[in-house]
Amino acid sequence: MNILGLVLFALVLGVALKKLGPEGEELIRFFNSFNEATMVLVSWIMCSATLPSMIKCIEDNNGVDKRISRFILPIGATVNMDGAAIFQCIAAVFIAQLNNYKLNIGQIFTILVTATASSVGAAGIPAGGVLTIAIILEAIGLPTNDISLILAVDWIVDRTTTVVNVEGDAFGAGILHYLNEKEAKEKQIELNEVYVEAVPNIKAEEETSPLVMHKNQALPPSTLLPSTKDVESKESVL
Repeated sequence: MNILGLVLFALVLGVALKKLGPEGEELIRFFNSFNEATMVLVSWIMCSATLPSMIKCIEDNNGVDKRISRFILPIGATVNMDGAAIFQCIAAVFIAQLNNYKLNIGQIFTILVTATASSVGAAGIPAGGVLTIAIILEAIGLPTNDISLILAVDWIVDRTTTVVNVEGDAFGAGILHYLNEKEAKEKQIELNEVYVEAVPNIKAEEETSPLVMHKNQALPPSTLLPSTKDVESKESVL
């Protein structure tokens, strides 16, 4: 049951493999391949999963951009497990009170930290938080046999914790989508208001850039039409 020790060892081993450079990349690729194979097996076993249903509801019903939902929701389904963390804390305190075990400040802090860390690493599957409760009980010295009491109501409680988790992820994706659209509209307004105002130069018109649009500058008639004297002189020359 020393799962926290295994997690800490895995973190230290990962850092050590990264420090090795090219020599540790082979073992890293092995673990990555093993992880992908495990995910394929899980996808074969589980077809009624939370993440695909959540992505479909967010994109089809709420109209959130796919670039946002496909980035936020997978991270939220793994990290933002606030409902599972609350449930694990309550379950640990319930089992402690059931055994007439008084928790001190250090043990309460251990429950908070362990529940937060274990909820991040918990699998997003039904009854995935039961195993993490065993980690918390082991950390504060409570018997793990009382988990059977939690299993009696886990079917209902797991649905409520999933609702809290999904709601938090959906709010995050919706807020980011709103801010992204607001920023895009502000940039579009700024671009529409930008214009170039230039004074036309009649004497050196060939030096003026053709991309510059002149803004209805009123010119005197003498500069627009040739004088009658110039016309008569030209006709006399012809």
